[in-house]
Amino acid sequence: MKANVPTRKKIKLNWFKSNCALSIERKIAIEYNTNSVTYNKITWDVLVKYVLTKEGAPKEIPANSPMTLYKGGLPFLFLSTSTTIGNKIISEELIDSDIVVDDDIVNINEGEDKVTYEDARDPKEHIEVRTRLDKITRKITIENKLENEIELELNFKQTKDVSFIKSLPEPSKIEEPNYKYAIKIPSEQKSSVILDLQAKIVKRVTRIKPEYLKLEENRLNQFKGK
Repeated sequence: MKANVPTRKKIKLNWFKSNCALSIERKIAIEYNTNSVTYNKITWDVLVKYVLTKEGAPKEIPANSPMTLYKGGLPFLFLSTSTTIGNKIISEELIDSDIVVDDDIVNINEGEDKVTYEDARDPKEHIEVRTRLDKITRKITIENKLENEIELELNFKQTKDVSFIKSLPEPSKIEEPNYKYAIKIPSEQKSSVILDLQAKIVKRVTRIKPEYLKLEENRLNQFKGK
């Protein structure tokens, strides 16, 4: 495989001619809210970047320069550069349609409601707050439809409402709030990650305070008695 990064049409400069090592970076970013964590099925995109590591001195190339990748002597992918870092030339991010990610619900265990109250604008009312901690299990299945083995990084980011408990396999690296998994998948095979999560479910309902309900009930009874 080789790559070509031509100069821009209106600027005739010879950037460089050099051997470059080509690497492919694939990443899956997963994050839930209190609604999505209970969905039966979610699909995620795999983002891919192509990185050229140049021999010799670094060379800065403007962003959005055209970039062509060749395989077997023929062009197979047209894209643009994103940035250069040292002697690395990094392409824009693309969605890799050859890698399919399905995220399925496995189990939900609802916790017990804890009821508290907050003041409302109307002094005759208060806000009933019901909070519970649900335990949720999800299975993320990644299918490699390519003819070669791939490596990718799955990054689960916990939030204040959906937090990490454990997983199978365990994370390769933890940088809270991120839990990262380095995954290898052979050609036309699947790999999976099972996440055990805790979701904080909060529901608020405005209600009339009991003492005012009682007053209203007494008033109605008096009216009926007349």
